[in-house]
Amino acid sequence: MRRVFGALCVLLVVLSLAVLGVGVGAAAVQEVLKLDEKKSYVRNLDTGIEQNYTDILDKDKEQLEGNMLEFHIYVSKTGNPILDDYVLELRTNMDSPEWKFGDDLSHSANWIVWKGTEAHEHVVPKVILSGEVPKPIMKVKEPGFEAYDLYGIGEKDVYLELTVGKTRDAATLETIIQKLEPTMTFKSTNEAIKATKREMDANLEAAKAKIGDYRLEEDIKELYEAGHPGWASKLSEHYNELSVGAEPKPVGLYAIIALMLGLILGAGIVYVYVSRGGGKGMDLSEISSELDDTSGRIADKSSAINTLSTRFARSADEEQRNTARELLKIRASLNELANDIRTIADRIRGSR
Repeated sequence: MRRVFGALCVLLVVLSLAVLGVGVGAAAVQEVLKLDEKKSYVRNLDTGIEQNYTDILDKDKEQLEGNMLEFHIYVSKTGNPILDDYVLELRTNMDSPEWKFGDDLSHSANWIVWKGTEAHEHVVPKVILSGEVPKPIMKVKEPGFEAYDLYGIGEKDVYLELTVGKTRDAATLETIIQKLEPTMTFKSTNEAIKATKREMDANLEAAKAKIGDYRLEEDIKELYEAGHPGWASKLSEHYNELSVGAEPKPVGLYAIIALMLGLILGAGIVYVYVSRGGGKGMDLSEISSELDDTSGRIADKSSAINTLSTRFARSADEEQRNTARELLKIRASLNELANDIRTIADRIRGSR
């Protein structure tokens, strides 16, 4: 029992030390700096336009390649203990970067600053970065060739990161303590990419209006997103051209019009036959009722024509939109004929 009790005591001490160690570790990685989003801003040196830091963080925000941007980032201390070996790393993938931190300058992609106790005791200087938005060239993955490093043209992610950590060689971080959030990120693009996307979307929408949804449409979009906007645009153009030949012909429309003509001719023959004294002994009330029914069926088919014309009117194809206008004229004529047949039915009823 004494041995068991002693073992339990040792285990309790070990667990207590472990919990204490976790607590000390957690305290050691408390956030020591914070980024002032409201005060920080970005200036486009080409246009002179200034934007608040948060305004450019939106995931859909884009900056044109070649534009010179100047970031003014304000950082302050949180009040938590700052260890002597803490440093601040500044990192970006912008072209031709120029950092300014206090009185110091650097043109490196990443730069270690804020080193030593003396630096930690003072107010953190404003971080200024000027740099050029890089060309939107990005790494892409080719299906079946994922092991190869390939490059395409797309909306490249551009970033500016501030990270508190520890360093051994004063050039790279060895331990990350805290990343200052939110990290500045935006997309690098150009006008040609934007125009290409508009053309691709228009072609795919036109093809979809003709033949509906197909997997090929999604494949073309994925090709664009994977960094091949030129091929995606060209294929979307060819897809739209092919969709004209693959489009279902309006056979139903021809059948409806043929049926309409048959009903109209039938109604006219009946009226002429009765009005000239033929059909003596026939039940005129039954004939007029059938004519009313015919008029109703014409009205129903007229509604079907209206549905078809609406579909054609939404097409990107000019010829189909012209067809829609002609169909609307035919529908108007059919409605007039339906009214005429009802008038014939009324006259037959009145001649009894």
